[in-house]
Amino acid sequence: MRWLYPDPNDKEENAARSAVVSRIERWWQAFAERADEIRDSFHDDSEFDIPGFMRASIEQIDQRLGWEFGPALNGDGDRLVITPEHNLALRPLADAIIARAPELPGWEFFHARPPEPPNVALAAVEAETDVELGKCEVCAETDDMNRVALKFYLPEAIDRELAGVQAAIAAEALLGEESFARWIGRIDVSSREDGSGWGPLSDLHKLVFAQVEVIDDTLFKTPLVLNVDRLQWSLWRLSPPKKDEYPRQQDLIMGSSALDSMSACAQLGQSFDSRRYSRAGETFCFLKFDGEGRKIAQRMDERKVVEDSINEALVAAELGVVVGTGTGKKYSYLDLALTDLNKAIPEIVKQMRAAKVANRSWLLFHDAHLADEWIGIHEDTPPPPR
Repeated sequence: MRWLYPDPNDKEENAARSAVVSRIERWWQAFAERADEIRDSFHDDSEFDIPGFMRASIEQIDQRLGWEFGPALNGDGDRLVITPEHNLALRPLADAIIARAPELPGWEFFHARPPEPPNVALAAVEAETDVELGKCEVCAETDDMNRVALKFYLPEAIDRELAGVQAAIAAEALLGEESFARWIGRIDVSSREDGSGWGPLSDLHKLVFAQVEVIDDTLFKTPLVLNVDRLQWSLWRLSPPKKDEYPRQQDLIMGSSALDSMSACAQLGQSFDSRRYSRAGETFCFLKFDGEGRKIAQRMDERKVVEDSINEALVAAELGVVVGTGTGKKYSYLDLALTDLNKAIPEIVKQMRAAKVANRSWLLFHDAHLADEWIGIHEDTPPPPR
């Protein structure tokens, strides 16, 4: 279900979203009525069943959502986090819930768990696994998809699999959910290696963001649309299996990219965050248009025409630039780096319609938290393949 880019003409989706909004409003009404009881239960022997209350109400909105209480971050009081957990496509829903929160004295509401101090992170590890983390050192380094890979040295660990789980829990607690999802790649439990770069667990935040600075040093300081002449393109080929339908970019055969790391991350289905590839607030999207029934040469000719018109319009208005092209078994693709989505989307739709692309044509998003959002190019464009 779309929350950020709904189609006003999609009656079925609009009705479903309205039903969810009604449940959200009922949930906040119930929370406001019990807010004092909830707060009192943090500090006395109240028999109020917080888990039961939260499960009964939040699950009415979506069973996949998580929640957590804690102290307020910006003053005295308490906080409530409504989180999509690791299902980042639910973040627009979590945002919609938080946006409808009432003004309640002493309460703060968030859509992601914030960073915690080391003592709280260690307590979270023990609470989740029933085992103390023990002695720990950590090392951070960048990978080839602009993520930060972590290595943990846990000399007292007996169970390597459990140690890996503990390492992930500790890292997420220390960094907060948003930074963890955006930046962290592989997490390994390994032997202590000689050399610099290792530090205590309390230094994890500092070590990770030192590597973020390394990543940022490889990125343009200004939007890609202002650096068109500096982009270096490369060609690539893939061999996808034959299927009846292809979600996302799963049918790609060949193409070109001005950002190899970005393209690889998207094509391999890795968790994607635009911030890892732009310091200027750009959002990485892709156009997908149906070419079934036509030869590859015909589809490539069409894609070139669309690419030229889209790129010319976006660059002229400094709204974005084409940073990748692709031809698949069934679909054609253009990767875009957009500086202003709200202004760029109408221009993209206009150019795509002028090019008379197929009815089954969409603007989709690479970001994991936007995976369920899409814009149909035509008024009667159906949902994209899932």
